[in-house]
Amino acid sequence: MKKYNNYDLHFRFETKKGVDFLNAEYIHPLKQQLVQSYVTCFRQDPNVKTGIIFGSGVEFGCHSFSDLDICIERYDSERGFRNYPEEYMEETDIVYSDTVGSRLREEIEKKGIVVFDREGIYV
Repeated sequence: MKKYNNYDLHFRFETKKGVDFLNAEYIHPLKQQLVQSYVTCFRQDPNVKTGIIFGSGVEFGCHSFSDLDICIERYDSERGFRNYPEEYMEETDIVYSDTVGSRLREEIEKKGIVVFDREGIYV
């Protein structure tokens, strides 16, 4: 199985107006604006290599109380992502690809959808 973007495991959603990030159609509509905010922040942080959405944000069963799970691949593992959209910090869980355990890494690699790809590796 390929790493990330296993589209056959996901439902395609209608993309909301004003949403233009990579693979937006695979992110639940309730989370698209939130992901758009994060992608804007990723673009401004040169240490962010890739942003991957996983968990309920890419599933049909997502609801208004679901949090957003983001995995970030970074260039410098000593530097964390600090450019959060302040208004969304409480409803977002961020992990780094170089610090997650093997079970979570497998889930992210299998079901994760890349929404930001600075180098175009996963397009």
